[in-house]
Amino acid sequence: MDAITEEELTRAIERTLVAHGKMTEAEARPTARMVLGYFGVEDTVLDNKLNSEDRDHFYQLEEEGLLTSEEEDATVSRGKTWRIHYWLLKKSRIRDVVRSGPPTEHPGAEAIYQTMGDAMWNRSDDSGSRSRAAPPGGP
Repeated sequence: MDAITEEELTRAIERTLVAHGKMTEAEARPTARMVLGYFGVEDTVLDNKLNSEDRDHFYQLEEEGLLTSEEEDATVSRGKTWRIHYWLLKKSRIRDVVRSGPPTEHPGAEAIYQTMGDAMWNRSDDSGSRSRAAPPGGP
C-alpha cells in the first residue's frame, strides 16, 4: 500500500481528534508532520525512539484508530527476554476517515434533554402516584 501523505494524515486528524475537541485545528498539521517524521517510509516505528510528548500524541491517534501498537518478545544474549514495543500506521483506516468526509454532528446531552417535554419528567412510583423528577442539573 502506498505511503500515507502529510495531507492525508492531517485530514484524518482533523476529522477525528479536532472534530472530537481533543486537539486544535492548528495542531493537526504539525502533529501529522511529527508522526510521519518518525515513520519515514516505513510502516512501523520502535516506541523507544519517541519522546514522552510525542508518545502522548501517538496514544491520542491510537484512541482514534489511526495508529496501533504491538509488542513482541525477543530473546537476547544469555537467554534474557526483551519486550519490544512498536507502532504501526493504520493506512486503510486513515484513508477511510479521509474519504468519509466531515464527521456527522451529534447533539449533545443538553440538546436531547431540552427536546424532552414536561411529561417526560413525570414518573410513577410503585403505588401509582405521580411525582415530578427534577431534570439533570437541578430543578
